[in-house]
Amino acid sequence: MSQEFMLGLADVGNQNAAYLETIFALSNGHIGVRTSELIKQKKTSGNPGAFVNGFYDTHPITYGEWAYGYARKHQTIVKLPNIRQIRLIVDGESSDNADWSVKTIRFDLDMKSGVLNESYYVVINREKEFELHQTSFVSFAQQEIYATHFEITNMNFTGEISIEKKIEFDQGKKDLLEEIDPRVASSSSELNVTREKENDYVVTTENSQQKIRITHLFLDEEDRLINNEFISFDVTPDKKIVFDSFSLISEINQLVVNTAGLDFIELLNQQKQDLANFWQTSDIELTGDSILQKGIRFNLFHLFQNAGRNEKTNFAAKGLTGEGYEGHYFWDTELYMLPFFIYTQPEIAKSLLSYRHYILPQAKERASIMGQKGALFAWRTINGEEASAYYPAGTAQLHINADISYAFQLYERVTGDENFIQEKGLSVVLETAKFWLSYGNWCIKEGKEVFCINGVTGPDEYTALVNNNYYTNKMAQNNMKYAAELARRYAALTTQEIEALEKAVSDMYLPYDKQQGLIKQDDSFLEKALWPFEKTPKENYPLLLNYHPMIIYKYQVSKQADGLLAEMLFPSDYTREQILRDYEYYEKVTTHDSSLSRSIFSVLASRTEQKAKAYQYFMDTALMDLTDLQGNAKDGIHAANMGGSWLSMIYGFAGLTCEKDQFILRNHLPKEIKELKFKLTLFGNIITIELKDNNISGYLLEKNTNIKVSHVDNQLVISRLK
Repeated sequence: MSQEFMLGLADVGNQNAAYLETIFALSNGHIGVRTSELIKQKKTSGNPGAFVNGFYDTHPITYGEWAYGYARKHQTIVKLPNIRQIRLIVDGESSDNADWSVKTIRFDLDMKSGVLNESYYVVINREKEFELHQTSFVSFAQQEIYATHFEITNMNFTGEISIEKKIEFDQGKKDLLEEIDPRVASSSSELNVTREKENDYVVTTENSQQKIRITHLFLDEEDRLINNEFISFDVTPDKKIVFDSFSLISEINQLVVNTAGLDFIELLNQQKQDLANFWQTSDIELTGDSILQKGIRFNLFHLFQNAGRNEKTNFAAKGLTGEGYEGHYFWDTELYMLPFFIYTQPEIAKSLLSYRHYILPQAKERASIMGQKGALFAWRTINGEEASAYYPAGTAQLHINADISYAFQLYERVTGDENFIQEKGLSVVLETAKFWLSYGNWCIKEGKEVFCINGVTGPDEYTALVNNNYYTNKMAQNNMKYAAELARRYAALTTQEIEALEKAVSDMYLPYDKQQGLIKQDDSFLEKALWPFEKTPKENYPLLLNYHPMIIYKYQVSKQADGLLAEMLFPSDYTREQILRDYEYYEKVTTHDSSLSRSIFSVLASRTEQKAKAYQYFMDTALMDLTDLQGNAKDGIHAANMGGSWLSMIYGFAGLTCEKDQFILRNHLPKEIKELKFKLTLFGNIITIELKDNNISGYLLEKNTNIKVSHVDNQLVISRLK
């Protein structure tokens, strides 16, 4: 058993029950199970429950003052019953009615196989003793299954033990201190529950009318399936009790679950193989810090297990580990997480991108409501409709259109999968490009007619409704350029339409302060007073929880990387000197109140040889949830930050850039990391990259004629051969 892949209680930031439920949560992209206390006792704590990706309910958004085009309905992921917890009854005495002594012997997550192992020493009334062992996982092979294996050993008495696994829908409110935090779900759903047979339920949401089936079965020592809430055993001191448990949750609106042939060992072996395949292409090995190595694998594991895989769901901001951000999908997927999947798990990347094509009709409807052509994707959503009630930091973030287009473009560059682009990417890219032509306008800047995009919010949510946000304009320019390229390739638009796109691309306005030699975050950002950082106490961060938006908006202060993000995505468009000037200026006004921020600063610091600073920012991203840096991991993982830690290493330390048909890597390793080894999947080929000292090397696992790996001027250049 490799300890490098084992995560235990000693490896995490604190022992708060709700925090542990998040950190050790198990998922497979369909089901997510928070790892609550296993044995139901008299006193309980935490916020237990389970989630199904895309299973949500809606509620009307109540506005004090309504305006046309506002989002109409909340969408909130539904927290389902705790399918993990058991109640023990020993000779008629129940674990939740008496003061039992339950001591944890073992509690660790084997990330190499996706399995959670637990052992407990139980003492009842200082007399009866036994040990309870559980092995559990959420199956990747059969995504509707949460499987557990139990063993009860070392009993010192003769009697009866019963185990109850009851699906309870009246769990009440979460046992956490009440707090006002817009990042946490504030609404819940009244579920219509129909019990069809013992421990088998059909659950229907109140308003969205989605349905799922939840059922539970025991498998006894004689491989008999028991569809009951209880399983009982006669025990003696020399006896070992062994049985399995299966909780099944159907696909949404597909109420059939397959209970035939349930076999824990078979599912476990498949689980190990699925995880072995994942680590084979996605693992990152580093030398110099064992804690950091484990932290990186923790991030990669959660990225893998929380990604939607059915083309109708995506990657929620908190994965399937908590209720933070109501289970919504944001731009986080495209900019922070999809690069990891595109370069190492392209099939999952394709599924996540397919979701955007799946909700394209809703995006076109949203653009129509806004009086624009093309498509406008919702800022935060589950079903494709806009769910952001605060449009200045929601709908106004139009850059999500271009972020999605960029992700399709990156997928094509890395995989060469033109069929997928023609089938699904083309319509998304063209419709988002049409939106920019419709929403933008021609104006005069410095005596020249240029294409402007006014009244938007960029990635920095502390600066809202501005004209010509640099990042938005740069991304929109790329969106329209890619659209024109695809339109010519597939004869998808008229010549006049293509020329309109190309003119907007060539004349896009990108605000720049010539006097200071800085890109301008927007037309007015540099004209504002600086935020009084020296007078702001530490406890007043994040600012959004302590100051009215108008107060924040009137200052030069950034929640996260904004214009700098453009420089990370398009490095060949900027000189090193330009990036350094912009970095030095914008770093001083950035609070990093968003978990999305530090990774971008780390990447750019690496690329500009600020290695100490790059490592400092990276360490914050790499261990954010394991150290509970933001203090809110109890609400779910920071999934985009986990993707950001991958960016910090691969885009930063390894200097990966994609330029036309070439991928270029450079060694920017900080002194704290002695060696770095990882794999990339390019055009279907797996390439191993190694960084050590000041050197970088790469080799193909299998010989291939369509790709070339070469070393040029201390760089690794990977080229696609036509």
